[in-house]
Amino acid sequence: MKSIYKYITAIALTGAAGLAADAAPKTAPKGGKSMEEIEQMIRRGALAEAAEALDSAAAAQPKNAMIDYMRGKCLVARNDDAGATAAFENAHRKGSNDALLELAEIAIREYRVDDAESHIDDYKAYIIKNKRKKLTDESGKISSQLTRTRSMLERVEKIMVFDSITVDKDAFLDAYRLSAEAGSLNYPDILPEGVEYSDPTVVYRTEDGREMLWGALNDDCAFTLRSINRLADNSWEQPQIVGDGLGQDGDANYPFLMPDGVTLYFASDNEESLGGLDIFISRNNGTEFLQPQNIGMPYNSPYDDYMLAIDELTGVGFWASDRNRLGDKVTIYMFIPSQSRVNVNPDDPTLARRASLRSIRDTWPDNADFSNIRKALDSVKDNERKRSRQFELSLPDGRVLTRYAQFTSQHAADMMSQYVSLLKATDEARERLDALRVRYGSGDTSVGPEIITMEDDIVQAEAQLKRVANDVIRAEMGGNVK
Repeated sequence: MKSIYKYITAIALTGAAGLAADAAPKTAPKGGKSMEEIEQMIRRGALAEAAEALDSAAAAQPKNAMIDYMRGKCLVARNDDAGATAAFENAHRKGSNDALLELAEIAIREYRVDDAESHIDDYKAYIIKNKRKKLTDESGKISSQLTRTRSMLERVEKIMVFDSITVDKDAFLDAYRLSAEAGSLNYPDILPEGVEYSDPTVVYRTEDGREMLWGALNDDCAFTLRSINRLADNSWEQPQIVGDGLGQDGDANYPFLMPDGVTLYFASDNEESLGGLDIFISRNNGTEFLQPQNIGMPYNSPYDDYMLAIDELTGVGFWASDRNRLGDKVTIYMFIPSQSRVNVNPDDPTLARRASLRSIRDTWPDNADFSNIRKALDSVKDNERKRSRQFELSLPDGRVLTRYAQFTSQHAADMMSQYVSLLKATDEARERLDALRVRYGSGDTSVGPEIITMEDDIVQAEAQLKRVANDVIRAEMGGNVK
C-alpha cells in the first residue's frame, strides 16, 4: 500500500533540483539545524522535530525558499494538505519552481484539475525559459496522473453509498457482511497447509468451498493473484497464477470473484491507477481473463482503494479506502450496486464531492429510504470468515475444528453439516419437551403421551448424533481411528 515514504523520500530526489544555487543555506543557522539534518528528520518520520527545526531556520533566514519547500513536504507527510499548500505557495514566491509540481499534486488529490493544469503549465513555462533545465520524470508522472484524473472525472458513476464505517486496518474484514451465496472473505490461515501467501492479503473462497483466490509475491516482489481448486478426491491442486499480468507491472491483490465465475474484481497499483491501489475488473472469456479495466470514481481515489465485494442476494456492495487518511484505520463504504452504469453529469456542481465521497449524503436521492437494504444486511448471519464458532469438534490428533473451512475432507465437512442440522433439531425438541413438562406440571395431563413420544425421539436423536460425529471423525482422519 501507499506510504508517506513516497512523499518524504521525494525530498532527496527532487526537493532542491529546481531551486537557485543560493536558495538553500550552506550552513545551519546559529544554534539550529542544517537543511540536510532536517531532511533526515523528515525521512525517518520525526515530523514534529523537523517542524520545530524549520521554524527556527525560517526565523533566521525568512527569505529562503528551501525552508518553505521542506516545510510543505513535512506537512504533506502529516496529511495536512491545506498547510502544505500555503508552504509551497510561499516557496514558489521566494523562487522555488519545484513547488509548482507539489501544488499540482495536491490539487489533483483534491480534484481541482484546472488548478493542477495551471501549476504544471507554469512549471513547463519556467523550464522552457530556463534552457539549462529539463523536464523531470516526476513532472511527466504528475501530468499523466492529471490526465487520468480528468478523464475519470468525466465518468463518475452515480451510485448510492448508504453507509460508511471506520475500522482498524488489521481487522477491516470484520465490517464485511456477506451471505453464503456470495462466498466468503477470509484471512490466509484458511489456506491448505504449505500453500504460500504474502501479507497483507485476503483469501476469497467460493460458496461451495472448492476454489480460493488470494495474493502472493512473485520473484520480482510484486503481488500476483493465485488460485487453488479442490480435486474430486478432495485433495487440493497446486496453486496457479490467475491471468497473465493482471497487475500490469504493478501489484494485484484483494480478489473477489462474482458467483458467475466470470467477473473478477481486484486491486492494483499499476500505471492506470490514480495513486496507490485502485479497484479493477476483469472478465473470463472461458479461456483466460481479459485486459482489466479501472472501474473509476467514486470507487477509486488518489489513495488506496481495495477489496470490493458485491453480494447479489442482499444487494449490497463493500469496498475499503484510506482516502480519509486516518492512520491505522480505514473507511469501509457500503453501496447499492446497479445493473448498468449511469454516470454523474460532468457539469454537475457536486461532481468533485461525489467523486471524492466528501459526504456520502451527496450520493443520496431526495427522500432516500435505505430501511429495506439495511434489513437485508442485518439478516445476513455471520460468515465463517468472522471466526465465530459454527461448531466444536475435537479430533484424536489434537485438532479442534470450529469452522467448515478447517476440514481437509469435503465428505467430512458435508457430514458435519448434517450433524449441525440434527443437533439444532434436537435442541429445539428439548426446548419443546421442557415446555410440555411445564404444562404437565401445571395440571395439563393431556400432554403426557406427547411427552413420552418426544423423550423417546430425543434418545434416538442423541444416539444418531453420536454415530454421525464418529463418522465425521473417521472421514476426516482417513479411517485412522481406533
